[in-house]
Parts: sequence; structure tokens; C-alpha cells
Amino acid sequence: MSTKSKIVFAALLTFSLTCLFITGLLRFLGIGPSGADVSRFDAATRIVDSSYIGEYDREKAEDAAIRAYLAEIGDPYANYYDGESAASFKNTINGEYVGIGVEVYADTAADKIVVLAAYNGGPARRAGVKSGDVITAVDGKPYSAAEMNDAVEYMKGSGLASPIGTELTLSLLRGGENVELTLARDNIDLYRIETSEVGDSLLYVQYTGFSEGSAKKLSELLKKADGKYKGIVMDLRENPGGSLDAAVDICDMFLDGGLIMYTEDKNGARTEYHADSESVSLPLAVLVDEASASASEVVAGCIQARGRGVIIGEKTFGKGVSQMIFAIGQNGEMMKITGYKNYRPDGRWLDEAVTPDIEAATEAVADEYGNVSYGADDAALAAAIDALN
Repeated sequence: MSTKSKIVFAALLTFSLTCLFITGLLRFLGIGPSGADVSRFDAATRIVDSSYIGEYDREKAEDAAIRAYLAEIGDPYANYYDGESAASFKNTINGEYVGIGVEVYADTAADKIVVLAAYNGGPARRAGVKSGDVITAVDGKPYSAAEMNDAVEYMKGSGLASPIGTELTLSLLRGGENVELTLARDNIDLYRIETSEVGDSLLYVQYTGFSEGSAKKLSELLKKADGKYKGIVMDLRENPGGSLDAAVDICDMFLDGGLIMYTEDKNGARTEYHADSESVSLPLAVLVDEASASASEVVAGCIQARGRGVIIGEKTFGKGVSQMIFAIGQNGEMMKITGYKNYRPDGRWLDEAVTPDIEAATEAVADEYGNVSYGADDAALAAAIDALN
């Protein structure tokens, strides 16, 4: 046998033995032909557990892996919450919020964190943060789309003994211009309802977001009014959403039966929401803008599709999906993922947004407390008053 043949034979023998060793190892771990249902992720964790000679924090490794996995699936609203951030998220759902008051989403295609809305009455709104602003850094630290949850928790002041009053610097990109704002964390009521009387005996109702009690508050207010009002202006501008059930309940108040909206899951299974026979008969105008999203689009889309009121303002954001929340750990860990498409009763997917019946652009202005108003030149409100009168 020549020297060259010996080298080739040795190489083939080494390769064959290596393959046998790997195959044996995979079979030992339950991976391969006899365990084809095991994913690469499971295989990797089993190999680390069985073979890695170093020490590591398994929980931290799993946290990092889940975050990275969710960052790659293309869902801008997906998120993972470890034990501490899960508790904070639950408080946010209930409207108990300490932070700067921004609703954000991850633009994974552009790898950036984008502001959907700055909450009425919050520090961010007070400082001038606007819908569409891109958060590039917080206190000088840059954050990618995959790190959105870390950025949110930092802005909330998670881990601080007393976050209220503590300051941070927000670096933003706004239409090609870099903006830096310094603001202090505060306690914020996310799901406020503000009311007043406008025009000729019209009730003005502003929702900053929707919680479980949003419909009940309006219902109780109308009962106390006892026929005082001739119509209702519902202001959903700068409203990024909240509870889908609350949005359905609000629509139910104004419809005497019929379909409110429906959802579809990944398999096309449809869930319908129907109104009962009792309803408020007052004329209705709904104000929207480009920051009206999710549950607020459910309300506007339903009212428009059913011909129950007039929609006034600007085209909405276009978030026609709802998220599902799962408990996935022993220490309160949770995962949020988009699980449903939201449809108007006329079959239009709300990702297409809601186009107003009457267009009217207005500039929102926040006072020193972060409370939003639209000034004396509120064209949308003026159009609503004209339409109802």
C-alpha cells in the first residue's frame, strides 16, 4: 500500500470512528433515529447537561435562549418575562404602572424599538415623546429590538428600591433628528377616563387605554346623567389599546345585537363576539389618530362597520392582532406571543387600520403634568360636534 493510500485509509477510519462515536453519543442522549422528535434546542441542552465540564446558571441560560428565540420569530409584540419582570407586567395589565409611560413595540426588520404612544399624564408625554419616535439608547446604553424587554424594565426602574422620582436620559431618533430628553419616573394611571361637556349638551369621553372596568365606568356615568346628553364624543386618540374584552363591552353598549368582531387563530378557528339587545341610543362620534391601536381600533372598526357612529380624525395605527400570555416556569415566568387576528364585523382585518369617515388632523399638546389636550383649534373635536349637532 502506498503512503498516499495509507493516509486516505487512516482519514476514512478516523472519520468512521468519529461518526460512530457521535451516533453512539446521540443515541445515549436519546437523539437521532430513535429520538427524531427531539429538536436541536433540546439536543443542545442535553449535550451541555451531560458533557460540559464547567459550571453555569441554567436559569440565566434558559432566559437568554428564550429571549433570543422570540426575537427571531418576527413577532414585534412577543416578549418573555422572568419572575421579576412578570410581576411588573401583571401590575401594568391592572393599570398599576411606575415608569415613564410609553407603549413600545419591536421593529425586528429594522432592529429598533419604536414608541407606539406616550400615555396621557405620564412623564414621557410631558417631556415631548411622540408616537413614531425610535428609542436608540437609555442613559447612554443602546438597545436593539431583541433587547426591548430589558429597555422597558430599565425605564420602569425595575430593581430600584424607590423608582418614583429617579431620572433617566432618553435618546430618540425622530425623523432623522437625534433628540435627548431627561425625565423622571412616576406613578401613572394607564387606563384613565376623562369626561366633560362640549357643544350643545354633548358628553366628551376620553379613554387613554382600556381596562376591565372601562365600559362599566361609562355606563354608570350615563345612568347618573339620566338623559342629560344629546350625544357622545368618544376620544380614542393616543390610545394604544389594552383589554380586548373591555373594547368588546364598550361596543356592546352601543349595539342592539349582532356581531361586534371576531378573532381567528393560526388554524383559522374563529371566535365571535356578539352584542346583547340592550343599547345606548345616543348619537356617537369616535375620534382616532395614528396612535390609536389594537383594542381602540376594535371599537372604531366595529362602530364604523355597523354604521353606529361617525369616525373622525386620522388613519389609525393598524394593529389587528391580539396576544396570548402563557405561564412557562416555576417562578412566575411568562411568555407573550401573538395568537389571534382581529376582524371587524364586516370581515376586514384590522391590520389594514381604520380610515376615518371625516379626516381632521390635530396636534396633541401636553401640559406640565403630561395631560394631553388639543387646544382651541381641535379640528377633530369641532368636526365631531358639528356631526352630532
